[in-house]
Amino acid sequence: MTDSNTLADHIGYEKVQHIVHSFYQQAQEHAELGAFFSHIEDFTSHEKRLSDFWWQALGGQLEQPCQFDMIGKHFPLGIQDSDLEAWLVLFGRVLGENLDVNLANAWMDKMLNIATRLKQIVIDHTPLGPEIKNKT
Repeated sequence: MTDSNTLADHIGYEKVQHIVHSFYQQAQEHAELGAFFSHIEDFTSHEKRLSDFWWQALGGQLEQPCQFDMIGKHFPLGIQDSDLEAWLVLFGRVLGENLDVNLANAWMDKMLNIATRLKQIVIDHTPLGPEIKNKT
């Protein structure tokens, strides 16, 4: 990859959509993860939103950038460490099946950063960092 191109540029939006679709197809059937997706009525819209999320997370630009409440959406689900691990393994496998190793590893690095934040806030219920207070 060159410095002027983002990871999104190297992967392409259509490939991001394909990977997201492949992951959610498998996740819905996954013994541990499937229950987290059973309440979603419009999976086409869900996949589009997640494709947009990953596109932006990988450095891509959207005509109408979206705001995502990742913590708010995941907090009430009761996610445990084993669920997060299963998500990482499955998504990692899908990445490996669809991208060359360098692109898959670069996307996985982004995933691990997100997973760390999810674990810290959603599973461990700890703040992201130290509380910053105004000087008085």
